[in-house]
Amino acid sequence: MTRTQAIKAEKEAKKALKINRKFSEICEKRLMDLKVRRTFRYYKENENLIKGLVKIWGGKNVINREDVEVYINSKKSPTQANKELKMIKRLFQHAVERDWLETNPAKNIKLLPVSKKRKYIPPQEDIIKFMVSAGKDRFYFLTIVYTLARMREINYLKWEDVYSDYLILKTRKARNSDLTERRIPINEILKYILEQLPKKGEYVFCQNNGKPYDCRKRLMAGICKRAGIKRFSFHSLRHYGASKLAEAGAPLTAIQAILGHSRATTTDTYLQSLGMKKTEVMNSLTIKSPP
Repeated sequence: MTRTQAIKAEKEAKKALKINRKFSEICEKRLMDLKVRRTFRYYKENENLIKGLVKIWGGKNVINREDVEVYINSKKSPTQANKELKMIKRLFQHAVERDWLETNPAKNIKLLPVSKKRKYIPPQEDIIKFMVSAGKDRFYFLTIVYTLARMREINYLKWEDVYSDYLILKTRKARNSDLTERRIPINEILKYILEQLPKKGEYVFCQNNGKPYDCRKRLMAGICKRAGIKRFSFHSLRHYGASKLAEAGAPLTAIQAILGHSRATTTDTYLQSLGMKKTEVMNSLTIKSPP
């Protein structure tokens, strides 16, 4: 046997040692991993996708690029197609890393072109109408505006993380990942808001039983309807705050830090760096209506 033949034989032997799994088994293992490591929402999104894929690819031992492309091209929305393609790529990569598959059939499939819609930012007059209609929950929503926080960050904000001139927001990208912290300067209006809030327990905003809120999307939708304004989301409040900071001349780096973006490209590209510090930036954020 020549050296070339020996190398070829060795490669074939290694191939034979690799574990072969049916697609349904790969999916089952992937979901078990996601349930432990990722958020419940992300797990459910993958579970819904995988249920559909199992019906199509079921007991197949081999799934090729064409199979994936046919599935992705069957989606009516390019946005949804791209979202599912990303999850499919991660599904197969999970199997490749564990030697259940030799290659990832979706690896080199490019995302579909998407025309990005401009994010809706409610005008200030709608924000004011919203806050008036929010009633007793007004301070909750104003805190989101004056911190540019995510809904979940405010829901789980504790009094122990509120200091005289700043507060600490905490977020977790995945279930088993470390908490990421960032400091947000407290401007005069936010300071007034926090001073008015009753301390019912460890959380700044909580239910009557002291437990933190989970999701308040229905509350927000109801307030928009009551105020007679176009419906917007919690994330729109972050965009509103970021746009006001940009108008005030805040630098990209300061707004990026306040929003908690890991990459500058995530922060809106129209923001320009003009040299203001974080504290000065937060002091420039205001709604022209008393809280």
